[in-house]
Amino acid sequence: MKQRLLKTIGIILWLIIWQILSLIINKELLLPSPYATVRTLINLMSVSSFYSALLYSLFRIVVGFIIAVVFPFTIGVLSGLNRTAEILLSPFITIVRSTPVMSFIILAIIWFSYNLAPLVVNLIMCFPPIYDNVVKGIKNTDTKLLDMAKIYEVKPTKVFTGVYLGSVKPFLAAGMNTALGLAFRVAVAAEVLANPKYGIGTRLLQAKYNLETTEVFAWTLVILVLSYIFEYIFKKIIEGGRYNAQTKKSDKII
Repeated sequence: MKQRLLKTIGIILWLIIWQILSLIINKELLLPSPYATVRTLINLMSVSSFYSALLYSLFRIVVGFIIAVVFPFTIGVLSGLNRTAEILLSPFITIVRSTPVMSFIILAIIWFSYNLAPLVVNLIMCFPPIYDNVVKGIKNTDTKLLDMAKIYEVKPTKVFTGVYLGSVKPFLAAGMNTALGLAFRVAVAAEVLANPKYGIGTRLLQAKYNLETTEVFAWTLVILVLSYIFEYIFKKIIEGGRYNAQTKKSDKII
């Protein structure tokens, strides 16, 4: 309760600072006020094109994120269990980490369509955090449990679901949380450069060309709110999963 109150106070404080700075500068072109930003956002929400841009961006973010969970999870498990696979994949992971996002966006535009480029870049950039955490999760598996499974000749599928998967879950959750926040920033940045027909990034670019700073702030606010909502939902899903797991353990003890 205290933490929520402090967060609320923090948000209000920064809104006041924003308002004061906008009054001091007194130029909406440079820094619009919070009121002007919200007013512009309400105006944008009254037009159907707002929802088209929103849905297309969400589609690219969500689909890219889902693929970026399934694909690196599978490869991460393989690398965690096989040192050779990990070594072979290490140059690719290093390249993805070291290469600027803009380079990937430009290459994706050249290789794919303008509409597909943001999704592809989203997938590439979300790959490393999930992959790294899955590999760590596999390597941190309790060796005593694995030895016990060998002694009792437990089936490999049950060893994976019962031992390895249990070890990977918290690491996977951490990787997914990092990738989710990254997905919004990367996808919108890719849309700005790729300029597809519909997308939040496209609308940001149009606002920039038209010198509509208030609209840039309004779309940025949309991104922040969407990112917060998705991260909040993800957090609740993870917390719900942990609660169910603890409940099952308690039932077994009883």
